[in-house]
Amino acid sequence: MLIVLAILALATAVSIPWLSRMSRRNEFRSAASEIQSTLLAARMRAVQRNAPASVLVVAASGASSAHQLQTIEPDPPAPTPTPNPSRTLALSSAALTFLTLPAANKITFDGNGRRISPAGGASADIVVEGPANASIRNQITIRTSL
Repeated sequence: MLIVLAILALATAVSIPWLSRMSRRNEFRSAASEIQSTLLAARMRAVQRNAPASVLVVAASGASSAHQLQTIEPDPPAPTPTPNPSRTLALSSAALTFLTLPAANKITFDGNGRRISPAGGASADIVVEGPANASIRNQITIRTSL
């Protein structure tokens, strides 16, 4: 009986770090999937309303422990300061780090579902890396085409 308990304790001690890494990796993939889903939802919302919709990425900084994805619809006129978002999604800064963001940290879709900002051939890729503070990190690129 003691031998069986010792074997179970050893197996548990070996598997805990592996399960912890797997959990952090799944959290990272889930956060990247949430970013993609938010972009798709904003695009569908723009088509439904036949009006522009934007996703603004606010990366965590300082005391903030979460990144925010803000959906803004419709985009306000040019001199207007920061608009109030219609939806906000918080992502743990422990799950991922943003490596690359589009110009002005914003992607905008028009009423036809086309990406209009960043304009032209400018890159609209969002590259994330995670899990944050891990020894081995993965990168995921979320690409929005015109």
